[in-house]
Amino acid sequence: MILTNFLKILATIIFANYLDSKINFFMVDYYLSFSLGFLVFCFWVFSLPNNIYAVSSFIIGLLIDLILGSPFGLNALLFTISSFIIHSYRYSFKIFSFLQITIFFAFLSMFYLGFINLFVNTANFSYLLIFLSFFLNGITWISIYILMNKFKTRFYR
Repeated sequence: MILTNFLKILATIIFANYLDSKINFFMVDYYLSFSLGFLVFCFWVFSLPNNIYAVSSFIIGLLIDLILGSPFGLNALLFTISSFIIHSYRYSFKIFSFLQITIFFAFLSMFYLGFINLFVNTANFSYLLIFLSFFLNGITWISIYILMNKFKTRFYR
């Protein structure tokens, strides 16, 4: 992968994590949680499966851990696992409908939020937050897919 393309991908993930932290500050009172940065990362792995492998997923996760101040290696581990899962189903996605792909990524983001809350927020672990975020992240995936496809065709070469 070309370094400039990697930096574009990293910049979109960092920007999405920044938006994620600003939006989640207001949404926690309503038992909702976005995983916007994770969904943008999943979009890049899904749409460019030959460019983002486990090592680059691990590096992106470590950089996100450093920027967000989360426990070191947590996002790296979860990004690597999700990258492996997406790569193992990449040929099956060709026969899936868009609704099935949306449900898959909503479940994957639910898995991500569950692990983040399990390790970081053990005293206030909420099943309701994870369940409601499944629907919210499913709707968010649709908009991310549309917007990031336009971004990819315009800026990614």
